[in-house]
This record gives sequence, C-alpha cells and structure tokens, in this order.
Amino acid sequence: MQDHPTAIYYNPAGLALMSGTRVYLEGDVLYRTASYTRPPEAIDRIVSPSETGGGTPAEAVSANSGKSTLGNPVAAPFASVVTDLGRPNLGLGLGFYVPFGGAATWDRAPTSLDKGTYPGAVDGSQRWFSIEGSTRAVYVTLAGAYRFTGPKLSLGIGLNYVKNEVDTVRARNSSGRDDLMTGLGTLQEGRSLLVAEGTTFSASAGIIWQPLDNVWVGASYQSQPGFGELTLPGMLTNKLGAAPVSPIGVEMVYSLPDVYRAGVRVRPTSKMEVRLSADYVRWSVMDKQCLLENNTPSRACILDANGAEDTARGGAGVVVNIQRKWHDAMGFRLGGSYWMSRGLEIMGGIGYDGNAIPDATLDPTFYDMPKIWGTFGFRTLMGRALALEASMLHAFYFERTTNPRQRHDTGESITDSLPSRNPDPAGTYNQSISGLLLALNYSF
Repeated sequence: MQDHPTAIYYNPAGLALMSGTRVYLEGDVLYRTASYTRPPEAIDRIVSPSETGGGTPAEAVSANSGKSTLGNPVAAPFASVVTDLGRPNLGLGLGFYVPFGGAATWDRAPTSLDKGTYPGAVDGSQRWFSIEGSTRAVYVTLAGAYRFTGPKLSLGIGLNYVKNEVDTVRARNSSGRDDLMTGLGTLQEGRSLLVAEGTTFSASAGIIWQPLDNVWVGASYQSQPGFGELTLPGMLTNKLGAAPVSPIGVEMVYSLPDVYRAGVRVRPTSKMEVRLSADYVRWSVMDKQCLLENNTPSRACILDANGAEDTARGGAGVVVNIQRKWHDAMGFRLGGSYWMSRGLEIMGGIGYDGNAIPDATLDPTFYDMPKIWGTFGFRTLMGRALALEASMLHAFYFERTTNPRQRHDTGESITDSLPSRNPDPAGTYNQSISGLLLALNYSF
C-alpha cells in the first residue's frame, strides 16, 4: 500500500503514488542456521548381526540418524527503476528480484565409522533429502499504474518474466529406502543430482484507495508462475550403489503459489505512520515434485492414491515423485515509521507467518514452521536526491518434531509405493534467520 519502489512486486498500484524518477538498489544479506535430528525409529530397517537382508547394519545406526546442522549466508537482490515520465498520477516500473527460493549446504558430519564401508555417513542424517542445493525463481517485472484523482483510486498491473532454477544433490536408492547395504553386504547407498531450469511468465494486479487524506487501503494479487503447473527441462544424474553413473534427461513438474495481499496504512500525525497487512499464499498447489523421463512420448505425472504411477488414467514416464501435499498459509505484519526530522525516518515492524508443510511431508529440503520476525531500521537523506535505507531482521522459528511413519497418527497420507517412495523425514527441526538490509534510492 506504499509509494515505495518495491511496490512493483507487492502492489503495482503503489507506483502511481510516486513522482519523478527513482532508481532503487537493495541487497539483503542473511545468515541462516538450521538443525535436523533424525531418530533411529525413522530408519527403514535396522539389521542386527543375526539377521540377513538389506538395510542399515546395527553398527551403523549413527550413519542414518542423529543431528545435522548448517550455517549458510544468503544474499537476495532487488533492483528497480520507477518513473512517472513527467505525467502526474502515472507510474511505470522495471524491476529485478527473487521472491521465491533459497540455498542450503549442510555441514559435514563427524563420524567414527569406517569411511570405506559407509562413505555416505559424512554427509549427515539429512542427506536423503538434501546435501546441498538451491531452488529459486528470478523475476524481471514490467509494471504500470494510474491514479484517478476524483475517487483517489490507483490501479496497477504487472507482467513478470520468470526464470525457475533447481540444482540439488541428495542420497538416493532405487528402492526409495534409506538402506546403506544390500543383503550381500555391498554398498547400497547412492547419490542423485538434479539440475533443471526453465522460463515462463506470470502477472500481478493491485488497487489502492485513499478514503481519507491520511488513510490508504489496498489489495493485490500475484499469479502463479506459469499461471499453473510448471515444467522444467533438466538432467537427473544417478549413481546408485555399485551401478555405473546414469544421466537421464527429465522434466520436473511442480507448482508455485499465487499470493493475495491486503493492507492499510494510516498517518495519525505528520510524523507518524502505522501499517497493517496480511497475505494468503496458496501453497496447496504444491502437491508434488515429479520427474518425468523426457524420452517417453506420452509422459504424464498421474498417480494413484498410493503414489504409484496410474497407467489406467494415462500416467507414464514417472522416474521419481516427491509428495508435498502442502497447505495454504497466512501471514500478518504490523509496522510503522516515525520521522525524527524531514531527512530521518525510523522504521520497525513485527510479523507472524504460518506453516504450509504438514508433518507427513516436512523434510530438510524445505523447512517451514510457525515463525515470528521483527525488523528495525532507518531511512536518511544523503543530500537532496540520495537516500540510504538500512534495517536489521531476525526471524524466530518455532521448533517442530514429527513422528516416524510407524507411529504416525495424524491421518496424513503416507505412501510406500514407487516412484513416490522416499525415506522417512521424521525428526526435530530448528531454524533461525538474521540479516541486514541495505538500500540506496536515487530520485530525480
């Protein structure tokens, strides 16, 4: 609901509330820490010395359970140019930013096990879901807005060019289980590398109404990238146990959400502003991440209730499927500004974001849990045309613990059928994010 260059993404109608031309450069430098503790009960099969068959030998339980950690810096840019072309009530903008995504590299795990027999142990108990990788959606947005002075109503629209990128490596077995060894005593654990990318479009629209001189009310909509399901061409390279390296051309099929936003800002005095906003993110569209072999002409990710390929309904070419079955989530934010002087604005805010991932499919690839975050910063003029913005952020994530499948009692669906079979991600999850935002805004 603001006249800020970031309105190009959050609500393009805000572009019409600006005047002149602005060049805005922002860099977010964050530091993320996380931990995942996997219990032995999550291991598919622990094999005692008196037993035969594949699984995790009793002597190697620590290779498939225990605490894993990471500590990673994360950088996120935002750049835009906004102008009114010298015409009052008009706003045009071009922006570059990354609204979805993240990266993770997990720490190497200390182990006393024989690295020749159990080489995978050094990658940690979370390795069946993530060893390292990144997933991001890079946006280039062209947006425009116009303000109708009579009703004090601003309307805006935007068109986004979106580049989606996925690059991940994880432990993997052909059975979809977490077995370290075969029944013959040979290495079973392998590795799987996926690299995929593709481009598409999406759109946004927004409205801001000023019912009083000191009150602004608005709402916006940001569509799904690709306006629905995404298909990214890529390459899946597997090294499964003693088998040779096998690259496979694939298509990755999944969906990202659309977002609804609404908010209000009020200026009770000339020196103070209060802002309240909420968003509804339709994460329920993220029901799966499916890999299809691109040499299958009639390939389609159609699955039955157990996660098996449903050939009767046209399913074909499914190599691997990861069930997500996420839920929609909401967030709320309360913030404000106080102008110490014309050239110095003090800003702060708190927020709450809900959880989109059910217990059944929470894994170390994607973390989510209820979270509270706070920001504090300032904006100061550095001359007549240049402004500096700086703020600190900290997000506190509530700890989550999910039960092993054999003790799961929430009613969420769990599948043991290939190609949707994956190791049990049960365990205790923690996460914390702190960061610094720095931005320059040049106006002329």
